[in-house]
Formats: sequence, structure tokens, C-alpha cells
Amino acid sequence: MSVYIKKLHIISFGQFENTSIDFTSGFNLIYGKNESGKSTIASFIEGILYGFDDGVRVRHFNKKQEIYRPINSYKYAGIAIFNKDGTDYRISRNFDNGEYEIYNLYTKEVVEAKASNLNYPGEFLLELPYEIYQNIISNYQAQESSDKARAKVVELIRNKDDYNFSASDAINILDNKLAEIGTNRAYTKPYAKTKAEIEEISSEILDLKSLRDETNKDFAKLYKNRDDIKNKSEKLKELKNARDAYRENVAYKNLEDEIKYKNELNYVDSELKKYEDLKIKENSTSDEKTENLSGKDLHKHYAFYILGSLLLIFLWRYFKQNYLLAIAIILPILMIVIDKKDSNLSDDADKKYNNQRYMEYLKLINEREKILEILRVLENQDKTKDRSNIKEIQKLDIKDTELKIKRLENDLEELRKNNIYLERKLASAENQLNNEVDLVDKLNILEKNLKEMEKEIKAINLAKETIIELSKSTDADKKEFDRAISDLISTITKDKYSQISYDSELNPSIITNTGESLSIDKLSTGFYDQVNFALKFMINENKLDNFIIFDDAFINYDLDRLRLALFFLLDLANDRQIIYLTCHNREEEVLKNENIEFNKIDLEEIWFLP
Repeated sequence: MSVYIKKLHIISFGQFENTSIDFTSGFNLIYGKNESGKSTIASFIEGILYGFDDGVRVRHFNKKQEIYRPINSYKYAGIAIFNKDGTDYRISRNFDNGEYEIYNLYTKEVVEAKASNLNYPGEFLLELPYEIYQNIISNYQAQESSDKARAKVVELIRNKDDYNFSASDAINILDNKLAEIGTNRAYTKPYAKTKAEIEEISSEILDLKSLRDETNKDFAKLYKNRDDIKNKSEKLKELKNARDAYRENVAYKNLEDEIKYKNELNYVDSELKKYEDLKIKENSTSDEKTENLSGKDLHKHYAFYILGSLLLIFLWRYFKQNYLLAIAIILPILMIVIDKKDSNLSDDADKKYNNQRYMEYLKLINEREKILEILRVLENQDKTKDRSNIKEIQKLDIKDTELKIKRLENDLEELRKNNIYLERKLASAENQLNNEVDLVDKLNILEKNLKEMEKEIKAINLAKETIIELSKSTDADKKEFDRAISDLISTITKDKYSQISYDSELNPSIITNTGESLSIDKLSTGFYDQVNFALKFMINENKLDNFIIFDDAFINYDLDRLRLALFFLLDLANDRQIIYLTCHNREEEVLKNENIEFNKIDLEEIWFLP
């Protein structure tokens, strides 16, 4: 992995405002007098990558944040472009709140990150924690490192090359880490708990999917019911309008009544034809009519009796039979008596029949008069209303219409009741379904966490296997590391010190060319810087492949040692970016005298005091 800086754009940071600096992938010399902003540049790069949090993964802002806060600008931000393995990334950071954005300039996508981890840009690009960056990448001036930083450097060496460490201790650490994660049967540990929670949430989501399917069906029913209600309501309205028109249209009602009574009049007239023989003068009485009819009948009977007696007398005179004369005398008398009796009975019957028939006749006459009176009234009533739809109304089956109206009203009532039930059911379902998004998000997070744990478990197991294999060659690696540092120290010191060795905590032991062993605290500050440089140089050479920042790292070197150290840096610059900050001209003079090409950045040329 190779990472180098292509460009810095300082929006506002310290004394810099709207300032851009371009870098090459090789050796970059940044020159500036004291207080010109060299350290500010280094701190800006550090702030872009790791923020102001002292290396811990929490939002904690130290005094460095206030040191570089702009005086004349409300903005406190900057941008840097880095190249990682051939891909350019743009990192933007707001130093007020620590917010940042990592943007892939090739894919034109934002790299997903956790805003709570202010270290993440540096960890993403360099794959190093803040302590390693501070002590191996940027802090070559410091003569001492904190215990925490030293531990991180040791950890780096161990993790990268398994140099000088206890394999058993490392395996114990890894086993403890595995125990913290847990297994399927360790129900109280994160791994098993996460799996159980995933199963539970997955079941809930499955239930919600079933509920959603049912809800979709209920929605379909609800919409269909609403359409049915609309259609049936329109039909009901039409039927009620027709019924109301039937009931309320006066012109039609009058016409209907007129037709009705005309039909009744025709019926009465046809019935009266049966009683034409009873038509008499208006002043005649019913008794007179009855008597006249009875007298005519009696005269006919008496004439018949007289003719019969005369015939019997004729027969008596011719045959001389006395019984014939007796019959002739008795028969008329007898017949008259009988006929009188029958006549009285007949008169009573005829009178009764004629009276009943006449009463029916009179009833029909009276009914006819009533009908005629009603017709006269109807003819005088208002018939001016619109009668264009009378034919349609006339065809209307009012009973069938009323039945349809009743059915539609019942149907609508049932539909509305069903819709109320569906709406309440859907409202309850909606409250449950509202949790689906949260559950899905939670499930995604849990699944992601589970995958991370599985990756970590796999990585730990792989690390254990690797440690076991690498521990076999630890001694050889230690000797090689000590030899490389010793060669560098010997060259820088011109063979004054021929050998240097480090223990497991990176505490150095110095051997002179005469074989004398020296304690590090007895050496000069300049030599301590050389030892520190040699260690960090070898770590970068063998363990890392990133840019390195030197801030007056060789200030205590004499010119010869400076020249040798610069040559080492130039060799190193063939493989990685070197950023060298200085307030002296010595470095530039050495490089120019050797005709070495380099990128010079003069801060006095890019920064203007207000």
C-alpha cells in the first residue's frame, strides 16, 4: 500500500487562509522562517487525517484546536487530496465540530464512515492508529515517546513482522478476544446474542410481511367498497329522484287522476246501459212505476180466465155434461182467488226486485255525478309544469322502485359498516408496519455487526496460525532488524558506533567500535536523535509504505551527518513521499550542491501577512 499527498487547500487554519500547496510523490522541501507556519502545515495534515481528539475515538477537542483557530475568519476548515494505490481521495474537514467527508474522485462516491470516529480518515488511508502516525510518520523531531506511543510502535512491529514478541502472550490475547466475542453456545456474549436477536427480528419482519400482504388485500377491499358505495349511491340517487318525481310531479298526478276517473266514468256508463228501462221522468216516484207495471199484468190474467170459462160453458151446452158447467163456474172463481193470491205474492216480489234494481241504478247515477264533479275540478287544476318526462314517469314501477331503494340502502349500510371495520383494522396495522423500517435498519446493523464479528473471528484464528508459524523465525528477524539499524547508525556516525540492539520494549543498547556498551542516557542529544531517526527509518523501510513528514528532524546534526541523513531520505523518496520542513538553508544547499532535483515550497511566497 502506498499513500502520498497531492494537494492541500487550507480554507482557514492558523495564519493560513485560502492557501493551496501542491506536492510531488518524491522529495518535498518546505522552507519557512520561524513562525512562518511550518508546524502549522504539519498540524493541518494531522488534523485532516485524525482531527483534534488526542488519538482517542471520541469527540474530545484539545488545546491544539484553539491554537490553530483562525482569528479573522469564521470558517475553520480545509481540504486535502491523497493518492492511495493509484486512486485519488479528497478529504474535507470542519475543524470546529470535527465533521469530515472522504470522497473517491475516481468513482465519484462518498466513502462510508462513522462520524463519531474522528480518526477514521487517517485509519482509512494509512491503516494506522493515531499514535503510530504521530511517532513514525510525522514526529521525527521528538526525542522521547510516551509509554502509550512506544507500546503502539511495539505493537506495529509485532503485528507487521512478529518481531521480538512472546508468541504465547499474543495467543493468550487473541484467545481472550475470541472469548469476548463468544460462540453460538455462549448465550451471554455478543456473537450468540446478536444471532438470537437477528432470528427474533427476522421473525418479526416475516410476520410484518404477512401483515402487509393482508393489509394490501384489505386496502383492495376498502377501495372496491368505496367504488361500490359511489356507484350504489349514484344509483340510489337516480331511483330516489325518479320516485320523488313520481310523487311530487303535480301535473302528472292530476293527469293520472284524470285518466283514472275517466276510466271509472266509462265503467259507470257501461253499467247504466243495463238500466235503460228504468229511465223515467225526474218527478216520477218508484211506487208509481211499480203499480203501473202490476196492473198491466193482472188484466192479462183476467182475460185469460174469462176465455177459459166461456170455453167450458160451450162444451157443456154441446155435451150436456153438468160437471163441465160446474167447472166453468168454479174454475174462474178458483183461479181468480189463486191468481189474486199469487198476484199479491208476485206484486211483493216484483216490487222488491224493482226497488233493488232501481236503487242500484240510482247508486250508479250518484257515482257518475261524483265522478263528473271530480273531473271538473281536475280540469281546472294547474297543468303548466314540465311534462316532458311524464311518459318515463308513467312507465315507472313505483313498487319495484321502492324495493330497489330499500335494497340499495341496506347494501350501502353494510358497505359503510364494513369500511369502518377495515379502516380501523388498517389503522392498527399501520402502527405495526411503521416499525418495519426501524426493524429492517436494526436487522441490517445486526447482520453487519455479525459479519464483522465473523470476520474478526476468522482474522484472529488466522493471526493465531500466523503467529505460531512466524514465532519460529523470531530470532532470525530480530538479528536482521538489529543489523539493519546498526548499519545505518554506523554510517551516520562514521563507524563511531558499530552496533545497536533493541529489547522487546524498544529500549536501545549501544556498542562502540571498541566493543564498549553504553547506556542511551549517557549519549548526546544529537546522537539520541540519530538513534531515534534510525529506528523510525527502519520501521518505515521495512513495515510501512506511506508518506513521511520531517519537521527540522536533523536540527542537531552537523553538516556531514545532515548530508548522510538526507541521502538516506532521498533513497527512501524513491519508494515513498518525503515532506521535509525546515527553517534553515542547509538542506537546500546540500541538495543543490549535489544537483538533486526536489520540489521546494517557500511559505513566504504563498502566505501573505494581513
